[in-house]
Amino acid sequence: MKSKLVTETPGQRIFVVVLDPGEEAFTSLTAFAGQKGITGASLTAIGAFERATVGWFDFG
Repeated sequence: MKSKLVTETPGQRIFVVVLDPGEEAFTSLTAFAGQKGITGASLTAIGAFERATVGWFDFG
């Protein structure tokens, strides 16, 4: 995994994170968040997965 802080303003940091092929996304991003002290975040992703399980919560 590679990462770079691209923007930092009061209360907000924006990182670009590039995972290596075969690297497990959830585990890697959770570890990254812990290392950087991130307790709340939004995520935008570009790329592809070999395999993915998608879930969501339905309030209705």
